[in-house]
This record gives sequence, C-alpha cells and structure tokens, in this order.
Amino acid sequence: MRIQFYPPYDAIIGAPELNLELDILTLWELLQYLAGKYPAFGAELPLEATDEALRARLLPLSEGRIYSVHDIIPTSITLKIFPPVTGG
Repeated sequence: MRIQFYPPYDAIIGAPELNLELDILTLWELLQYLAGKYPAFGAELPLEATDEALRARLLPLSEGRIYSVHDIIPTSITLKIFPPVTGG
C-alpha cells in the first residue's frame, strides 16, 4: 500500500510518502497503525472513530473517493492524506 502525505502530515511523518506491506485493514485500523509508529501523527487523530471527527482533522482520499473510518482500504491503491477542507 502506498500512502502520500500532504502538509502538514508529510513533516509529521518525516516523508511525503510511505510504501507499506500490510494485511487488509479498515481506514481506522491503518491510521491507528500509523499512530503507533509515528506518535506525533497519532496526536493529530481524533479520539473517536467517526467520520465527522476524522474529517475535522484530515481527509483520506483515493481515486476520487473519500474513505470512511470503517472502509476496507485496498492494498493496491495510493491513499492520499490531506488536511481538512475549510472555508466559508
């Protein structure tokens, strides 16, 4: 699985991209895995596994789709982690 991180997450992870060999995981499981390896990234995650809480912190996209915390993330995709969308 390939994960691309956009600012500020690239600086937190220490790289703009990671390639991981993982089993099939939900988005929330993947984010918890990353939080375990990169505690500063974990500090950016909400305490609760809800879409509303997560999207206030980051936006997980791939192939034109916004992933839900309970979605299984295919290992063949490139997941892009963006900061939340804000504006008025």
